[in-house]
Amino acid sequence: MKNVVIQEFSALAIATASFSLAMPMAQAQIEVGVSTPTVSNAGTLNEGNDHFVEVEINGDNPLQRLKIVCVTFHELSAVRIVDASGAAIPSNINYGFEEFTITFDDALTAGKQVRIIMEDSRVGGRRDGLTVPYQVFATYPEIGGEIPIGTALITIPSATNR
Repeated sequence: MKNVVIQEFSALAIATASFSLAMPMAQAQIEVGVSTPTVSNAGTLNEGNDHFVEVEINGDNPLQRLKIVCVTFHELSAVRIVDASGAAIPSNINYGFEEFTITFDDALTAGKQVRIIMEDSRVGGRRDGLTVPYQVFATYPEIGGEIPIGTALITIPSATNR
């Protein structure tokens, strides 16, 4: 069996490495790809009963929609969307099987932070001792398609750790 080495490179590092060192910096044109939102935080609230995922909006393109997918059988009572100050962000929520889509009334711009709170979250009726993966996707009006922006892993505290 061969060893596999996986390396990550940022768009800036690749672009920077692609021009010749002999070229004067004034002539070098570095093109950087579009910045996408990122999953910046995740966890539990309300003694582990509520799950949350935070998304940081980056780049120049406004964010119109987020989709959250839980690949385990997941139940919840409600979803609240708030900003960094805790104020509600006007949006519509469309629920599907093991997923929901949030469409913001007004597209969100760079520098904004969104917290998605899944109230009374349960996985197959259980509330403790599990690690729950939430896949997060973003949709931009200009691009038209979904872009995976991260996976939030939330470990539900056991009843003895609450």
